[in-house]
Formats: sequence, C-alpha cells, structure tokens
Amino acid sequence: MTLSTSKSQITDDDLIYFCDEVEQVSLESSEALGISATDTWKIMIVDDDLAVHRATQLALNNFQFAGKSLEFISAYSGEEAKQLIASEQPDIAFILLDVVMETTDAGLQVVRYIREELKNQQVRIVLRTGHPGEAPEESVILNYDINDYKLKVELTRQKMITTAIAALRSYRDIITIAQQKIELTHTLERLQQAQEQLGEYACTLEMKVAERTIALEKANRELYLLANQDGLTGVANRRCFDDYWLQQWQLLSDSQQALSLILLDIDCFKSYNDRYGHLAGDACLQKVAQAIGQMLGRPSDLVARYGGEEFAIVLPNTPIEGAAKIAQAIATTVYNLNLQNLQSSVSDRITLSLGISCTVPHRDVESKLAIAIADKALYQAKEEGRNRYCIYGKSCVPYTP
Repeated sequence: MTLSTSKSQITDDDLIYFCDEVEQVSLESSEALGISATDTWKIMIVDDDLAVHRATQLALNNFQFAGKSLEFISAYSGEEAKQLIASEQPDIAFILLDVVMETTDAGLQVVRYIREELKNQQVRIVLRTGHPGEAPEESVILNYDINDYKLKVELTRQKMITTAIAALRSYRDIITIAQQKIELTHTLERLQQAQEQLGEYACTLEMKVAERTIALEKANRELYLLANQDGLTGVANRRCFDDYWLQQWQLLSDSQQALSLILLDIDCFKSYNDRYGHLAGDACLQKVAQAIGQMLGRPSDLVARYGGEEFAIVLPNTPIEGAAKIAQAIATTVYNLNLQNLQSSVSDRITLSLGISCTVPHRDVESKLAIAIADKALYQAKEEGRNRYCIYGKSCVPYTP
C-alpha cells in the first residue's frame, strides 16, 4: 500500500486501510531538550490535496518520539505555507512539502524562502511529489537545501514513520547543539565577565595591598618608635641604647676600632623640679635632649635617655680626644640654653656633669665594663663639683663659659 501514485490516486479505501493498521509507536524514551513531555512536535503538511493531509495525519496520528506526540499544521499552497512558517517557524520540527502545487515549483520556492529569507536552517524539509518527471530528483537535491526527497508512491506507513523518526532525530540534535552553543556562548560571556571582575578585583586588591602596606609600614614605624624611642624627649630609649651598644661592641671588636661613651646627668635636677614643677622639668629634659642631638653629626652617633635626667651618647670609631671635644660642646650648648635654675648649687642655670669612657671592644670582654667605667667617671665629675666632664682615672675638666 502506498500513499499515492499521483494526487488523484488516493481513495477512501486507502484511508480505511491506514485507520486499520495505524498503531501507537514509541521508539525512544524521553530525552533532554529542556521541553516537558506534554509538549508536542509541530509537523507541517504542505499539499494542495486534502486527501494527502488526511492520509498523512492518520498514518502518524498516534506516533510518538522522545515521549512527545505530533501536532499537525496544514497548508494547501506554497503562499499559505510561507505565511504559516513565518509565524510558526521557531517551533516547526519538520515539513512534508509537496513540490507541485499552484505552480510546478511552488514547493521549491517555499524551500528557498525558508532557507534564504527566514534563515531557518534547523527545520527538516522532506519533499514529496507525485510527478517526479516535473522536478528531477538529482537537480533538486543538488540545488536546494532539503533533507530528504520522496516520491509519494514510496511513502508507505512504515516508511513515513521512518522518515518522521529520521527528521525528528535530526531536528532534535540540531536544536540540542544550538542550545549547547548558546549555553557555551553564555558561559563564555560569564567567564569573560568573571575575568573582567577578577581583573577589577585584582586591581582593587593591589590598591588595597598597597594601602595596607603603607599602613603597615606606618604602624611598624610607630611600633618601632614605641619600642625604641623615649616618649617624652623623642630620643632613643634605654632599650634602644642597650641593643645599639651591644651591636656596636660586636661590630667594632671585629675591626678593632675605638668605641666611646658619654654618660651625662643634669645637675640638681630634683631641685629644679621642686621649684618649677614637673611640667617645666619635662620641658627642660626635651630641650636638653634636642641640644645634645644637634651636637651629633654622624648617623652612627646615638643619644638616648638613659634614665630620669640621665642621657647616654654612643660614639663609634671615636677616640678619647674626640669624645672629650663632643662632651665640651654639649656642655656649652646646654649652658647657652640659659634655662634658669636658682635652686642649683652649681650655677644659676641648668648645667651638666659628664663621664667619658673609651674602649677598643673585644668579644671576650663584657660590654657592660665600658658602661661601668663611664658611670664611674660621671660619679667622679659629680664628686668634684659638677658642671664638668671627667675621664675615669684622670682629673676632671670644669666647664668655663
């Protein structure tokens, strides 16, 4: 049994035959297309013979593919097909298209319209004709973008089902690939956006790291100052002195160079505090510390608050003569500050007592020994009347304006 040998050959007996033999066919289980199982495949029948429409629908009426049945759309001329395709084209899976309708090439013009004007490449097109001589198969296949070419005499029920399966499977795969391309495009776009955001984040992160680095460096400087600077006078504190003294002792023991130390004390400072108050005493300490610092010209020289009103001056690579000159210069500078101290037993202004030691360090000798020598020299200066500097074991040199 065939659909037709020509348009006029399909009879009512043929239709009854199709009705008796049609049965539900379910060849594949539901597969992922992102469409629910209740959706249908839209199939367009384009033919100017009503009997062809009826026979085709009866043959495929209960057919299912991937869990979905068919929904038929009918057009009875090429022009009507164009109008329906333009409005329904996104959802049409395949078209059973007659070649000869209102003109001998009406079906072929529909193919050209679909592919060239609508730019629809996914719909599957199966040409059918009952007049093969009017449209040569070879030229049609070569010149038109069709997916199959059938004579109506070839379309038995089973062949129609086979044709439908092939067309729907191809359509499904094309749609799946198209969806995957879209998803891939979206993924690439999201990836590009993520890369741009990552670049912006990296730039922001670099800025934040730079800001944090600056803040950290500032915090480190502040911590260093807190750990190594005397909060009142701004010079090094006792901890800084101890570390620096030991460092220079080890360094100069290797080079066997002189290391001098001056310990100095503000004369009668307790009496100054008692008469003028602690705020004035603090201001006095600050001015004395600044004056001492001005007398030290080398980066390696260090002035530190040793304790209370006592200061220590470290002079690397300095012989005893050089240390004595610096002690005299410091005494002169502080004297010229003219900080009144009427309670002093030495002078009418703030003066200093200074003790000097000079040693060539040795790793086998305790570094504290040189400090003890300078301290004894300071004690000797105080014992001999203050306002003077003393080198331990030698006579003291009083300050004379």
